[in-house]
Amino acid sequence: MSAKERRARRQRHPGVEHPGAPEAARAVLPLAEWKWRTFPVYFAGSLGLFVGVYIGWLAGFIAADSKNQTVTTVVFVISAILLGFALSRVTTRFLLGRRWIKPRPRK
Repeated sequence: MSAKERRARRQRHPGVEHPGAPEAARAVLPLAEWKWRTFPVYFAGSLGLFVGVYIGWLAGFIAADSKNQTVTTVVFVISAILLGFALSRVTTRFLLGRRWIKPRPRK
């Protein structure tokens, strides 16, 4: 690419960051506002909790440290139920996407 073509490209796209641009000239994009109450966050949290309890990390240490088998079982069952809800959502969206089931009509 010639210098003339590079100059023309910069004029067409003035806000685009160029690899050779100095640090001060690079535009810093602000981070998007994160939406915490979304399904991907819920799925990641429930999967992490289930794996953590099952393998013994994080919440598993807290439940196992009490030396009370009932607490360990309750924490494991709660994490399994949360993961079950998440997996049912993924499965339903998969079946709807493949058109194997029809969506319910709105009331």
